[in-house]
Amino acid sequence: MRTKDNEKIGLAGFAEVLRKKPLKLFIATAVGGLGMWIVAGLWHNLLLPIINENATAHHEGLGIGLIAYIILSFLLVYLYLQINKKNNIFLEGVKIGIIVGVLWVFPHGLVMAGTHNTSIIYEIKNTLYHMVEQGIGGVIIAGILQERIISQ
Repeated sequence: MRTKDNEKIGLAGFAEVLRKKPLKLFIATAVGGLGMWIVAGLWHNLLLPIINENATAHHEGLGIGLIAYIILSFLLVYLYLQINKKNNIFLEGVKIGIIVGVLWVFPHGLVMAGTHNTSIIYEIKNTLYHMVEQGIGGVIIAGILQERIISQ
């Protein structure tokens, strides 16, 4: 979050926003998480099996997956409030989503490539997909939070 002078506010500022606007933060977290979960479901269960004959639709762990996306969404909300520069809401949301997509997936993917002999090319493609998926989540969150609304 930023002050009117565009100075960053840390964890205390986030706690203040949480105290003043808990419903808005809850809605941004829930809708952002649900949105990314839906995108993931559409990709992994509907589109990917059509374009990749080795991929199959799977429905196990959907509830745990939703919880994971809500946690991820909360991280996106926190980061959005910390580094939003009040620029284009779409671009700010995409930027936050891309950062989180890379940080969330790529290091783990490299570990999988090294320890389980998965393809590094696959891990790079997976990271690119997650940059898009979390970018969509970031846009949803940015649209809900719109810093100018929270500052009021």
